[in-house]
Amino acid sequence: MTEETAKPIARIVSDLPREKMIPLEYPLEFDGQIISEVRVRRVSGKEVQDYMEAIGRDESPVPPMFDLPMEVYDAMDDDDRLSLDEASLPFLPRRLRQAAARSLVGGEAMSGS
Repeated sequence: MTEETAKPIARIVSDLPREKMIPLEYPLEFDGQIISEVRVRRVSGKEVQDYMEAIGRDESPVPPMFDLPMEVYDAMDDDDRLSLDEASLPFLPRRLRQAAARSLVGGEAMSGS
């Protein structure tokens, strides 16, 4: 019998904040649970790559920095989606931060709100 070796896992070890809970002004109920806040977090390069590829295929995925199912994201009040977009700016990679900030100033949220 051969013993399987656990595959090493890479993880970020920075002391900088990587997530924040954002309260919703308009909580939702989903699958028997009330969702009154959403975690916004930094994303990995792979998550950005996967998200951009999905956008390139004309898909509309939940932005990876938001931890919630598509059904909840679709049902959210637009003011709450804007709050999430604004809260995500400090957590975005530099290459996306400027484009997202311009989009918010121009009246379009990056998440398609």
